[in-house]
This record gives sequence, C-alpha cells and structure tokens, in this order.
Amino acid sequence: MRGRPGFGRVLLFKAAVMQPEKSSKYIVISMIILVFAGLAMRPANEKSPLALVTGQYHADLQTMLGLLTNLADSLEQGVTTSAMQGTFKEARLAYKRASFLADYLDPEFVKDYINGAPLPKLERNYSQVEVLEPKGFQPLEELLWEEQTPENQLKATAIARDLQQHVRDFVQFQKSFLLEDRMVLEALRFGYIRLFTLDLAGFDSPASGESLAEVRAAYTTMSATGLWYAALHKQDNPALYKRLKVSWDAGSSQLATAVDFDAFDRLYFLKSCINPLFADLLVLHEDLGYPKSNDLNTQKVAVNYNEINLFAPDFLNPFYYTQMVSSEYDSSLIALGKLLFYDPVLSATNDRACASCHQPEKGFTDGFAKSMATGMQGHVKRNAPTLLNAVYSPRFFWDMRTNLLETQFEHVLVSSQEFNSSVMEVLQKLKQSDGYTAYFKSRFPQFASDPINPYTLNMALSAFVVSLRSFNSPFDQYVRGEINTIPEEVKHGFNLFMGKAVCGTCHFAPSFGGIVPPWYQEQESEILGVPDTAQPPYKLDADVGRAGGIPKENSEIYRHSFKTVSVRNVALTAPYMHNGVYSSLEEVIDFYHKGGGVGLGLEVPYQTLPFDSLSLDDTEKHALKAFMLSLTDTAGLSTRPVRLPAFPTQVLNQRVIGGVY
Repeated sequence: MRGRPGFGRVLLFKAAVMQPEKSSKYIVISMIILVFAGLAMRPANEKSPLALVTGQYHADLQTMLGLLTNLADSLEQGVTTSAMQGTFKEARLAYKRASFLADYLDPEFVKDYINGAPLPKLERNYSQVEVLEPKGFQPLEELLWEEQTPENQLKATAIARDLQQHVRDFVQFQKSFLLEDRMVLEALRFGYIRLFTLDLAGFDSPASGESLAEVRAAYTTMSATGLWYAALHKQDNPALYKRLKVSWDAGSSQLATAVDFDAFDRLYFLKSCINPLFADLLVLHEDLGYPKSNDLNTQKVAVNYNEINLFAPDFLNPFYYTQMVSSEYDSSLIALGKLLFYDPVLSATNDRACASCHQPEKGFTDGFAKSMATGMQGHVKRNAPTLLNAVYSPRFFWDMRTNLLETQFEHVLVSSQEFNSSVMEVLQKLKQSDGYTAYFKSRFPQFASDPINPYTLNMALSAFVVSLRSFNSPFDQYVRGEINTIPEEVKHGFNLFMGKAVCGTCHFAPSFGGIVPPWYQEQESEILGVPDTAQPPYKLDADVGRAGGIPKENSEIYRHSFKTVSVRNVALTAPYMHNGVYSSLEEVIDFYHKGGGVGLGLEVPYQTLPFDSLSLDDTEKHALKAFMLSLTDTAGLSTRPVRLPAFPTQVLNQRVIGGVY
C-alpha cells in the first residue's frame, strides 16, 4: 500500500514550482529561504489580515473534522440516509470555505485523500502495479446518494472513516504550518480559477447537486479574505479598492440569487466578476509589495502568474510542457522547424511529411477517420489529432504513451506505417543539404562541428509545434473585452458547456481539453465507450487505448481510455473520436447526450462518462455546437513554406512541399 505523499511536500513553493527535476539541495535551500521570509513577514498584529485568515482557515478545518467524525460515527450506527446527507453537506461546505488555501498548500494530499475525482488509479508498488480505490468526499458522496444497500453502507463507512483520519492528519499539520501573506494572495487567484473551472462546472458534486451552495461558501470566504487585504491599500489606491469591491459584490449578488445550477449565467459571472478579480488581485499583490512565487523560484510553471485574464493568449505557459526554455525559442528556430515539418525528406520514401497527416487547412489534421499508412497501403490505428494547442499537455498521443513533446516525433519516425525511418537516417540525409547545414549552423552555433544532431532536430520541430497556439478565437476576444458582442446562441452554448451539459468537467477551461485546473499539470483520459460504427447495431471499438500505451498502465481501469483532447478548432478537425467514427458535431453531441457507450446499450465496465441522458433539447444542442464553432482560430498558422532546401540529387529536389498524401 502506498504511503501518504508526506506533508513535507506541502506547498511552501510547490504552487509555483511543481517540477521535481531540481536537485534536493536546491529544494532544501528554497524551503529555508521561504521559511525565513515567512518569519520576517509575519505581522505581530492579531487583527492583521494574515491573522484573520489563519484563524478562519483553522476554524473551518476543525469544523470539517468534527462533522466528518460525526458522519463516520453515524454511518457505523446506521443513522438515516437524510441525516447523513445533511452532515455530509455541512462537512463539505466547511471544506469549501477552506479549500482555496488547502488546495494551494498541498494539492497532492488534497487530491489523493480529501477531494479527488471518484475514479480508481494506478500506483506502482515495487515491481507490482496496484489499483487504488478513490478516497475522499467525492466517492463518499456517490455512495450516500445511491441506494442504501448493506454493501454501500459498509463502503461508505470505510471511506468516511478513512477521510476522517486523513483530515485529522491534515488539520494537525496545518496548525504548525507558517502561512505567508503572499501565499494567501496567490491562493486566492488560483482559488478563483478553481471555483470557475471546476466548482461551478459541478466537477466536485454531481450526485448531491450542491454545486451552487458550495460555490457560494467558497466565494464568500475568498471575498472576505480579499477584502481584508484590499483594506490595507484602500487609502493608497482607492480606485483599486473600489474595483475589487464592485467585482466581489457583483459576484455575491449573482450567486445569492442563483437557485438553478443549469440556468446560472457563467459567462456573465466570468466577465463581470472572475476575470476582473483575477486581474486586480495581481495589482493588489504587487502594490502591497509581497514577493510572488515566480520571483522566488526560477523553475517552470504551467500558469503564467502575471497574466490578468483566464483567457489570455499566454495564460498557460507552453514551456512548462516541453524541454525547451523560452530563451531558446525564437523566430529563426520556428522557421527551421517549419521547413522540417513540411519536408518529406524525413520519411524513408521522401514523400511523407509531418504536414501530410497534419494539414493546416484542416486544423492540422488530415480529414480521415484513420490516417493513411505509408505508401497509401491501408490505415494506421487512429486518426491524426490536431497540433493546434497540442503543446499544452504533459502526455501525448491518443494513448498518452509519451510524456515529452520532444520524443513524440521519434514514435512517428520509426513506425513502419508512418515514416519508417530512424533518427540517424534522417540526420544523414539532412547533412547532405548545404541549405539545411547552413540553417542549423546559423541557429545552433554552439554545435558548430555537428549542427545537425538529435537535439537540434527535436528542438526545431518542437519549436514549430509550440508556435501552433490558438487562443484568439471570437469567443476569446469577447471574454477578454476586445470585441463587444457575440451571438446569443454562442453565449447560451458556453453556459451549457460549463453547466447543464457537463462538458466542462472533462474539457476544462480555458484550453477546453483535458489538462486539469487550477495547476494545469495533470492530463486526463476518459473511457467514453466509443462504438466502431455510427449506426446500430453498435459494437464497442476494439482499440484498448491507454491500456495498450505504456506497460505500467496496462490495466482494466484504462481499457478503452483515450486522452481528452481540446474542442478548440473542432470546426476544422472532423471526423471525431480516436477512430473517426463520427463525421459531424451533431453526432458527437448526440453520443454524449445519450450517455456514451452505456447509453447506447454497450457494456463498458469502467466508463467515466455519465450514463444518463443530458436532457438537452434541439435548441440546446444547436447552441452547444455554435459555442464550439466560435472557438475557431488559425490566423497566421496556415502558411506553407515557398520552397525547401536543395539537395545534391535531383530526385530529392523533386519532393513535394508538405508531402504526397
């Protein structure tokens, strides 16, 4: 059995660091610096914002622990279901009031033991792969709102007692933890990301239907916390204080009058409350003179803390997901990568380029249900996913078999059905070209004696993929206030996507893919039960997906599980799903609406998609489609090279830009 992650990894600096590659010596030094910084900044005044926040935080944690203790005791004594549900609701409201700090200070512990998704997961224990059952509030909620059979009662009791024990440990450690002002302000900003992208989408509480109540609880506490800090700066910057107060009041008013989860106007809440608060809290943080985590650490992080809008083009940091550093990334490297991307010389037959299967006119896909194999001899197992925003992921390919952008190219290169070549063969060919040699020498002067090597090849190709970032759609521009209007149907579609249709609980904003807020470091996959044909009689597609990727994930819990890809630019990327079974968005929406494979009558033991109908009418389905179409943006990304570098042989000089396909 796996041991707990260890409170020693609590987020003194983790929220800003989140990368384990640094040496332990560096980490220890960082922790010492931060601890002494905290000692220096802790105010003596018991009425200071930090003292008020700390007192409220510990009170909420203690309340949660007491309620969980009562719940576990009641379950063991067989108290009525309605009473247990009431105690559960109160306990989770207490957690939600404390969650913005708890999730910031130790997200791993919170995810693993307090509030993680109710799904089993794998953990390697020595030479054995072990399936760990979910823990915490979410699996407990499912059991409490299911039929109360003796088996469910026993399971619920065990989970409740386990949750109580882990919360007791967490509470005890938090009492000794030295909180800092800068941590509180950072936790607030990440808390608003989580509140909007997860809490308000119903991610935590699909069974009880308590999402709005929990959002109100979290929002009220965060607003009070923010006001305590804003008051420090009221005389120095009254305009900032007023803006913050207006935003907090606007959100409070909207949540206070909200009674229907499905009807809540999330888009208005985002524009009038969340984004203004996210921007102005950064100003407050800087004006108060507190250091920021990115000032104290130089490691890569997924969220650009200095951005002011959840839908800013650079809200997510592409360099977190690559081995490349921003200082290496420039127009000359992108240009070299673009030449290589469109050059079929990378394939053994000199007629297949990356652009063959990733065509810019089709959103960097190829339009086939399953991509054509080399020599046009049949098809590969799956279709070509878009490369637009592909960089924003810690795992790549449909089956998530590699965790580096820089290594995915080699999978394609050596595949007998794709490039059917090798790195060394490609390098030897490229070295025959004076043009390529000059390009590589110019861009990589540090490798003057051998400029064309595995590292430079991968860096150039990766740079081009990194450049394919697409966050400037009409919807993005509207959310950022750059345009004043979008169709009402698009607004309605977004609210459905993030609410009633529960799309946003897997396709997380703002990427609308599977990277999980608020840290955007974990990549989700889902078991949807995708059939092998679009029309009955249905049969589950035979592709095992993630269970056939990396060996340690060869488990039933990942059988037929596939990476959750972004719905951005879906207007260009048909057909859909890993096997291209659906040729239209209408078919995709209908599949989800019916409850995935189980809803079609298939046996899908570990399906992660809700089985029941979404109860969408035709108007709502059309609105969902309109919203997804509004996420289209390929401006400046679709141009092809005019020419490719020359080679000594005439045969190679006849190759087609972008390859033959």
